Amino acid sequence: MLATRPTPRIDAKKRAVLNPRKQQFAQAQWKEQEFNHRMNFYAQPPTGDITIEQFEEWAIARLKILAELESCSFRNRSVEETSEYMKPLLATHLPLSQNSSRSSELHVERKKDHYSHWILRLAFSATEDLRKRFSRLETQLFRLRFLADDGRERREFVENLGLEWEKITEEEKVEFGEQLRAASGCRRGEEEVWFKVDWEKVPELVEGRRVLLRRGKAYVHIREQTCMVVSEFSRRLDNALEVRC
Repeated sequence: MLATRPTPRIDAKKRAVLNPRKQQFAQAQWKEQEFNHRMNFYAQPPTGDITIEQFEEWAIARLKILAELESCSFRNRSVEETSEYMKPLLATHLPLSQNSSRSSELHVERKKDHYSHWILRLAFSATEDLRKRFSRLETQLFRLRFLADDGRERREFVENLGLEWEKITEEEKVEFGEQLRAASGCRRGEEEVWFKVDWEKVPELVEGRRVLLRRGKAYVHIREQTCMVVSEFSRRLDNALEVRC
């Protein structure tokens, strides 16, 4: 029978000792995130450092906003009523200025918004009910902000998302023109632009019968862009919460 050699012990005196001074001033391995747009799909988790105080304060601030949004839902407030009610609360707890404001706090505000979302995403990921609740409230918050966003900045944000929206051709517009106008309620003088997307991505519009359905595609008028973007935000957040649960 072959004898096995004992595993040699590591001499404590020969162990690599890290110099704490060198570690203290070592170059950071993460890159500070840039927030070019006011709106955010929160696709990438935070990569920087924040203090314990910031972690706590930012989480509480966002939690207050989500709690008030939930309260508005329970009281059956309309979108307009909710927007007016939430405006001062958002300005106090979770401000988010537009690029055109040229505010010196722009980066800090967007960093707070980004980090607080991810902190609460972690806190609400424990159960399916909590994940659904978080997704519903975050979608409401995203909708409020998107509706209040500057038109030019909103367009730039949407273009940056790279969404799979196919603009219909002139031939399709001629072929389905009457059906498209009837389905979308397009009025005379409105911009006649429609996009083609998978019908599963716009369940709200399908349920409300505000789109034309053909071969699994929904023909959506440009007027309904908000609904399309909000639905995409909700879909991506739901998928991300499922992956990380």
